[in-house]
Amino acid sequence: MAKIIYAVAGEGFGHSSRSHLIGQRFIDAGHDVMFVGSKNSLLYLKQYFGPRVKEIFGLSFAYQNGRIDKSETLKRNLLNLPEGNKQNDELFRKSFEPFQPDLVISDFEPFSAWWAWRNGVPFISIDHEHVLTLCELEHPAKNWFSRITASMITECHYVGAVAYIIVNFFRAPLTVDWAVLAPPIIRPVVSELTPAEGEQILVYATSGRGQEQLCQTLRKFASQKFYIYGFGKDLEYDNCVFRKRSTEGFLADLAGARGVIASAGFSLISECMHLRKKMLLVPLANQYEQIINAQYVQKLGLGVLSEKLDEAAVARLLDQLDKPVPTDGRILWPDNERFFQILQNVLDKLEKPIGGLLGV
Repeated sequence: MAKIIYAVAGEGFGHSSRSHLIGQRFIDAGHDVMFVGSKNSLLYLKQYFGPRVKEIFGLSFAYQNGRIDKSETLKRNLLNLPEGNKQNDELFRKSFEPFQPDLVISDFEPFSAWWAWRNGVPFISIDHEHVLTLCELEHPAKNWFSRITASMITECHYVGAVAYIIVNFFRAPLTVDWAVLAPPIIRPVVSELTPAEGEQILVYATSGRGQEQLCQTLRKFASQKFYIYGFGKDLEYDNCVFRKRSTEGFLADLAGARGVIASAGFSLISECMHLRKKMLLVPLANQYEQIINAQYVQKLGLGVLSEKLDEAAVARLLDQLDKPVPTDGRILWPDNERFFQILQNVLDKLEKPIGGLLGV
């Protein structure tokens, strides 16, 4: 049995759901796992793992009008950092040191990774973000400033991992020998869905703003139903059907959708791919990871990208819906068992190998 600290970034749903699935696999294999999270990941993981989960101070983003506010993000994190460091030092002293972990896994959580590096504990990085720094990508020239900012943040998050497992939906050349690409993994509640083609286009509005403008755009496609999440209300307005937050309802509508309109978050892209749903992706402004995701979704024939949700963008999506599923060899389709084979291969190469993931 190995003792493992699994540290999870607090922003975004994808880190939490991925770590839930992987962490449970370690537990099922007989290993002792301590989870570490902040903000969203703390709340999410406590639902499933209770006292195994410890709180860590985590970095956060500030948003304004649906965009990442870089200056406010920097200001907020710098102001909170002194108190956060005190909180983390106490966590390290009271929880990490007595636990004496054999391995630390970080899903883009920097403070646990730095603790492991300083204390000579091997650690592994499992995330999507390092695709920006450890893979050769085709970059849109006009987004150079967001690219530089995102790359610097990713590179500074942590160093010294014995391996970087980059979870990604397309093949790209790696720039270092200690990184490996792995396909997306899908949470069980999604893998159990049966995809069908219903009448609706599913719309997931991340910011929850601009309801009237959204309706004006979608009403121009009178024969097409749109099921809309993100505004926290049940309301039907012509061909626009607004739905309150509901995990079960959202997944049922996703499974039966003709197509999906959303921002370009990695987790939803992976779930759309698993269910073979074409996408119209509108990346969050200044979010370079999403810009790259959307660019490759369009390049690989998985959907279309647009800087704004307008009539032309919706028309392009509708035009894509009857086209066959792409067979581009660069696509890494979601594959849980393949992911765990790759992870086990990395664990087998540790100075003290950790086994059991493939025997569950």
